[in-house]
Amino acid sequence: MILFITGTPGTGKSTVASLLKEKTGLRLIDLNQLINDEELYTGIHEEWKYKIVDLDALCQSLNNIIADLKDQEDLLVEGHLSHFCKGADVMVVLRAHPDILRKRLKNKGFPEKKINENIEAEALDVCAFEAFQTYGDKTNEINTSDKKPEEVADIINKIMIGEEYLPVGQVDFFDYLIT
Repeated sequence: MILFITGTPGTGKSTVASLLKEKTGLRLIDLNQLINDEELYTGIHEEWKYKIVDLDALCQSLNNIIADLKDQEDLLVEGHLSHFCKGADVMVVLRAHPDILRKRLKNKGFPEKKINENIEAEALDVCAFEAFQTYGDKTNEINTSDKKPEEVADIINKIMIGEEYLPVGQVDFFDYLIT
């Protein structure tokens, strides 16, 4: 089983992935850590100060890791860029209401301009749309707004064993943009 978790920053990916690793024993790949460890970026964005990721290099590195497993080990890949890479058996997109996302990103110290950019992306379903383009019906979508991380981990576990399917399109924050 190869499970990818993606979503806008602040939706709970890292927290939930850590809980899933503990519960299931899945090997966890943190894409941000992989990007740093293997220097899979081309520079630093001047204004935002984030790394400009080389997506081709990132996906190739991830493909190599998956190929090296040769079906011997289950894998959990966590990161907001994971949906750009192929190789998942199951794709999960974590979502959060823009008001909740704002609070979470503020608590993480994100600058206001970057918070607004992420909130807009969330309201427009950017990660869910992109994930669905790559993974189609393998894509599940979970609204984390009113759920504890343990609840989200339990839902993902049910998705992994085929007891639950939450298709893309169930979560809708578009109204946020027009109010």
